[in-house]
Amino acid sequence: MNKQKYAPVIIRVGLSFVFLWFGLTQLFDQSAWVSFIPEGITKLTGISAETFVIFNGIFEVFFASLLAFGIWTRFVASLLFLHMFAIIADVGLSPIGIRDIGLMFALLSVAFFGSDEYSISHTEGEVVIK
Repeated sequence: MNKQKYAPVIIRVGLSFVFLWFGLTQLFDQSAWVSFIPEGITKLTGISAETFVIFNGIFEVFFASLLAFGIWTRFVASLLFLHMFAIIADVGLSPIGIRDIGLMFALLSVAFFGSDEYSISHTEGEVVIK
């Protein structure tokens, strides 16, 4: 039995769970998250911190769902990688930032690997371990 074939789906679904949890908590309790929104973002966009948290929560839930089901895996993992990069740029090399670097590189790994055999969409040219 080739257990290696489960590694890509485990990391893909695990990362999805993290983004779903954070996204849903942002949607249900914006007040817990507004302090994480940089003041410059609200000034630049004219969007309130609460609204930005809601938009971010929708973004994370939507793309986490796509990642969980393996839809557009490379694109979604790359987009979430860039999202994590932006978060790390804001929080810096704090304990939260260091943890997020690990998540960011896990996303990069998923982006490089692409679809696995348990993904809904499989693009020609992506590696599938059998």
